[in-house]
Amino acid sequence: MISASRSAKAEPAGRPGRVESVGTLEEAAVVRELRQVLPQVLAEATRPQMEWYRCQGAFFHNDAHYGGVLFGIWTAAGPPREVVFPRISRRVPVRRGSIVVFDPFEPHAVLNAGASTYRREDYEGAEANLFLGFEVDLSPQVRVVFGIGEGGADRPTLSSRVAINPETGAFATSGA
Repeated sequence: MISASRSAKAEPAGRPGRVESVGTLEEAAVVRELRQVLPQVLAEATRPQMEWYRCQGAFFHNDAHYGGVLFGIWTAAGPPREVVFPRISRRVPVRRGSIVVFDPFEPHAVLNAGASTYRREDYEGAEANLFLGFEVDLSPQVRVVFGIGEGGADRPTLSSRVAINPETGAFATSGA
C-alpha cells in the first residue's frame, strides 16, 4: 500500500480543513492486503474500489452521500492525529497503518491529538494525512456486528442537508 501512495503524496498541498480526493485505486494486491488485516466479516463486505484522500486536518462534517455502506480509512502517511466523533464522544487515534471504519452519516473531523475544536490556523502549513478510503457494504453480517437494524431505524436520521458546525461538530440550529 505504501508504494502505491507515493504518487498521491506527490500532489501539491490542498486547503486546510478540506478532505480532498487525490485519485482512485482498484489494485488487487492492495485490496488483498486490506482484506487480510480486517476482521473477516468486514473483509468479505469490502468493495474493491478505493480512493485516496488527503487533508491537513479536516473540519467537522459528515459523508451522508455514502448511503448503504460503512466508510473506512486506512492511514498511509502523515502525522499522528485523531478522528473525532463529538456526538458519540469518541476519539480514534490515526497514524500510519491504522484503520478506522465508521458510519459516514456520523459527524466527524480529523484533528490534532487532544483538540476538541477545528481551528483552521492550527493546520495552515501543516503536514497532510493521506488516507486510502474504502466502503464496506451493509451486509446482514456487518449489520449484526455493528448493531444496525435491517430497516436502518436505529441509524441516526442524518443527511447531507443537516447543518453541522465545522468547528465543533454540533448540529447547527436555524436562527442561531
